[in-house]
Parts: sequence; C-alpha cells; structure tokens
Amino acid sequence: MMGIISAIVGGVGGLCAVMGILIAFDVAAEIDINNLGWMFWFVLSVILLVGSIAIAQGRGPGSIDYD
Repeated sequence: MMGIISAIVGGVGGLCAVMGILIAFDVAAEIDINNLGWMFWFVLSVILLVGSIAIAQGRGPGSIDYD
C-alpha cells in the first residue's frame, strides 16, 4: 500500500515539474492558474518528490507490504 502511495505522490511531483518547465518556456502561458509562476511548480515538485522518497523509506527495511 505504501508503495502505491509513494508512486502516486512521485507521479504528481513529476507532473508538477513538467508544468513548471512548460510555464518557464512559455509553452503553456494560457494554463497559468492565478499567476502561479514556474518557481512555484518546481518547489512543489521538489517537496512532493522528497515526500515520495520519505514514504517509500518509511516502511522500514524488513516490512512486508500486504496488498
């Protein structure tokens, strides 16, 4: 279960990074929601990707993931 949550959080973090790249290069200027700049999207992606690593490592070295 924790692996699935980690994958979801990591995927959303990756999408935020892509959104930041699109806004930084003015590819998606019309998608810019409430003037959220590229820095916002990159910081959000870093927070989510680090959170994904923390969730994946939070299980412990010997835990078994019962699905």
